[in-house]
Amino acid sequence: MKKTSLWIAGLSALSFSVQAVPEAPAPEAPAPATVADAPPDNAVYRVWTDAKGRKLEATFRGVQEGNVVLQIKTGAVYRLPLTMLSADDQAVAQTLKPEGLGIPVDFSVAQAAAKIDYWVEAGLKHAEQKPNPLATDEQFVRRVYLDTVGRIPTREEALELINDTSVSKRAKLIDKLLTSDGANSHLFNYLADMLRISDVANKGRFYTYEEWLKARLKENMGWDKIVKAMMVADGKLLNNGATGYLLRDAGMRLDNLSLTLSTFLGANVSCAQCHDHPFADWTQHQFYEMASFFGATETVGADAKKGMPMAGMKEIRQALSKLEDKKMQQQARNLLRINAMEVEDERANDLKLPEDYKYKDGKPGTPVKPHLITWTKQDALRPAYREVDTKRPDQLREQFANWLTSPTNPRFAMAIANRMWKRAFGVAVREPVTDLDDPSAASNPPLLQHLTSEMVRLKFDLKSFMRLVFNTQAYQREATSFEFEAGKPYMFPGPTLRRMTAEQAWDSCATLAVGTAVDHFKSERAEKYVKAMHINLKAKDLEEELRNAFKAMREAGGGGGKGGKGKGPRARKMEDNVPDEGEEVLTTPPTLGGMVLARASELPQPERDQHFLRQFGQSDRQLCDNNSDEGNVPQVLMLMNGDAQAVIGSPRSLVVKTAQAMTSPDDQIKSLYVSFFCRKPKPNEIATAKEAMAGGLSLSDLTWVLFNTREFMFVE
Repeated sequence: MKKTSLWIAGLSALSFSVQAVPEAPAPEAPAPATVADAPPDNAVYRVWTDAKGRKLEATFRGVQEGNVVLQIKTGAVYRLPLTMLSADDQAVAQTLKPEGLGIPVDFSVAQAAAKIDYWVEAGLKHAEQKPNPLATDEQFVRRVYLDTVGRIPTREEALELINDTSVSKRAKLIDKLLTSDGANSHLFNYLADMLRISDVANKGRFYTYEEWLKARLKENMGWDKIVKAMMVADGKLLNNGATGYLLRDAGMRLDNLSLTLSTFLGANVSCAQCHDHPFADWTQHQFYEMASFFGATETVGADAKKGMPMAGMKEIRQALSKLEDKKMQQQARNLLRINAMEVEDERANDLKLPEDYKYKDGKPGTPVKPHLITWTKQDALRPAYREVDTKRPDQLREQFANWLTSPTNPRFAMAIANRMWKRAFGVAVREPVTDLDDPSAASNPPLLQHLTSEMVRLKFDLKSFMRLVFNTQAYQREATSFEFEAGKPYMFPGPTLRRMTAEQAWDSCATLAVGTAVDHFKSERAEKYVKAMHINLKAKDLEEELRNAFKAMREAGGGGGKGGKGKGPRARKMEDNVPDEGEEVLTTPPTLGGMVLARASELPQPERDQHFLRQFGQSDRQLCDNNSDEGNVPQVLMLMNGDAQAVIGSPRSLVVKTAQAMTSPDDQIKSLYVSFFCRKPKPNEIATAKEAMAGGLSLSDLTWVLFNTREFMFVE
């Protein structure tokens, strides 16, 4: 088993295994920090003295109701009567502004977050770097909205935090945002890119898959349970949305397995699908042994040539022959194909080595028995391996799912923890996120190991995990804006300055135009689609069944087949529909200037090529994690002259109406700056804007100026 010595000063005598997933940490007894276990010096820590002269090094979290709240370097948080401190320190506490994160709402969360900070700061000391200063409230509120709910806050939402004088305001805001629909929407966007979720795939619509995942996020199902449900799902796509994961690659077992291993485990196996991996310890035989777990799983429920179900072919051909014209017959074939999209397990495992197999450990065309991969010799001793039984073909997929999502799997918790960390900081602890074969190559191996243990401790609750991350000092520091030095790992003195994702930019534009109403529309297309497309393949009169389905399809406004290219709601010119801010549920999406201003998660997946989302890097969903944050000329042109700018600058947009309601030019300018940047303008910015307005610049023109700044498009 590989060992990596801790490179932290004062802890060099200890070591840890990068392969092991630690058990959940036991509660620690309160104890003062010592030199031996202290992380690097940090400006937020000072030495406090009590009335008896005893000293304690801790960070000041605030004073509340006669108590002082201090947090020591091990993470423990203490609420002590202010009178316990020396007279001098009582005076300091009464006047000191908390340099930490304020008084925590939940002390256990604060302690867990501090332990993450412990490892971050240790890594910084090892690299001889210092952490960035703590972010201002203006910087924090914009960042946490973008990272948690995927959009900038409205002017009122930003001012609510900025003007809040309570000592727990940041922690309370984090909790509020994580329980909102916006958090589900933002997480869906990330997972949709990761899982290649698309409205149309294999000539069918995957609405049930999309809405199944959204429902799981809404109920906050653990990541392990979500992944397991996708792995073991069976039945028709129309009836069980979870089958969408396997049906996305229908008939391509090997491709699907390669993506499964790299996405959920960070296993770099793509080359091993065709030959032994030249740069990693993966063989082609190992890959086929893993693929054998799906050797009895069938995802092609239709005749590949005719696009019709294999069962009942005679009756189907007879029904098709009675239809009047070729167009109707083609519609029927599409309808039958969609109803045949199904996952089922056969009795026999038919996985064999390829006919061109060239290695000595197997013969071409011979059956392959299922066998799990390991990264170290000790892995096989873990419960994840011991509990797998490969003797029953009808349970192979379930056995694989149990192993994959086990808390003792060497990589499952690590892979998702590494991904979630990257969502908050812009850089993963181990890059790329699809290659975790050697965790010791991470920028901070102890941090990666600790994040893994926290994911396990939290039972794969992604929101609870992000709650810890957002409550760390590391996350709440100023963003790093300097260019990274080539060849040197990023050690997380704060989050990186990064451009908004396409979805964040679009949802922020919509927020400027219609405010929080953007959160209140849900597309919910699956039920209508299933009602229109579902047929009974065993009906006595299949011809009549098909004709009834055609009628339902016409009433529903379309159907399956190659679809997605016609003039649906997204292509039609629509009347303006600007809801009131108080409307909590919308049955139709907000529209302005003919643009649908729904959340990116409620628009077509993915959007059409020329839409704002695609122009700004939304994935085409053909590859995993295929979004882009690269700038280009079409983006500049769209910001300057596109429909989004016209909508934001419209007299009916929320940002313009709010500014117009202000009585003075100064207040109007301040309103726009808070709406776009969550900060008040500097005196020179007010002076410049007033001079331009005196020369004829309108408030709509000023929105154009602010919208086209780099400050708007970046997460600071």
